[in-house]
Amino acid sequence: SCGLVGLSAATHGTGLEALLAESNLLGRRLDSFHVGFVLGPRLNAAGRMKSPDIALDLLLLRGKDAESRTRARDLARQLTDENTLRQEQEAAIVHEAKKTIEGDPSIGAQNILIVAGQGWHRGVIGIVASKLVDAYHKPALVLTIENGVATGSGRSIRNFDLLGSLEACGSVFLKFGGHKQAAGVTLEAARIDELRRRLCAYANERLSPDDLVPRLRIDAPLGLREISGDVVQALGLLGPFGAANPKPVFRASPVDLIASPKRLKERHLSLMFKQDGRSFRGMAWRAVDREDYLNTNRFGLELAYSLEENEFRGERTTELTVADVRVPVEAFV
Repeated sequence: SCGLVGLSAATHGTGLEALLAESNLLGRRLDSFHVGFVLGPRLNAAGRMKSPDIALDLLLLRGKDAESRTRARDLARQLTDENTLRQEQEAAIVHEAKKTIEGDPSIGAQNILIVAGQGWHRGVIGIVASKLVDAYHKPALVLTIENGVATGSGRSIRNFDLLGSLEACGSVFLKFGGHKQAAGVTLEAARIDELRRRLCAYANERLSPDDLVPRLRIDAPLGLREISGDVVQALGLLGPFGAANPKPVFRASPVDLIASPKRLKERHLSLMFKQDGRSFRGMAWRAVDREDYLNTNRFGLELAYSLEENEFRGERTTELTVADVRVPVEAFV
């Protein structure tokens, strides 16, 4: 909380000020979302794509003279460019990986997904693995091959010990390490088929179909008419939010979509929900694949969401972050 207050203050070092300005966050009240999804990715992209020195040099800049400010702006722009490159390469690898998974049953039908590509950027394969876990709710291991050596990064689901699975076939690797939910490996590329065979046998034996069903925890019902400034303010006292303290997720049903989904950056959907005469804008991040579903099913929906308070030109508004939206299961009974 103290860190967020400091980030929202008016006085910053030259480098941080340039980063905030480059991210369109200078002068705004910041929360954990801005740190985790706006500032953090820019700083991390330097190390993922090129060198962490870019981020380090920026944050260490303190001079207030014109030369220092110009240098800070240039470094902040470099971080944005590196983050854009990271997003592009990540999206390309995710596309290739999904094409392999959905086109080859010997890979996609297993309880653990193991995909490999020649020359995939090592800095983003961990993110790709996370996205595959999100998309298929299966453990995933993504390997990049260079000069006959495969380097991989894996992510897991709650009920699968990824490190334990690697230990069960440890003789395949040149080296490996990690923990239950994330791990890294290095092996000879010629042994990828052996690794896939042994890991898949291990996962297929230990994971049941029920383990592979994604589950969303709903903290409480909260109809759109019940959302108020007091509720938003009280939720703010529970922050800052993150992996160990996730934002509360609420359920509202039935709700209607009062306009067709609007695409943003070809990845996200902007939605407008209405219930009992009350309307709210909602953002469904990385949900462009749900566009056809939501155009077909617009009424009597079940909505899971968290609350966001946004600021634009000095005005604060409450919006919904969509965790899921669907036709209620009972509608099919």
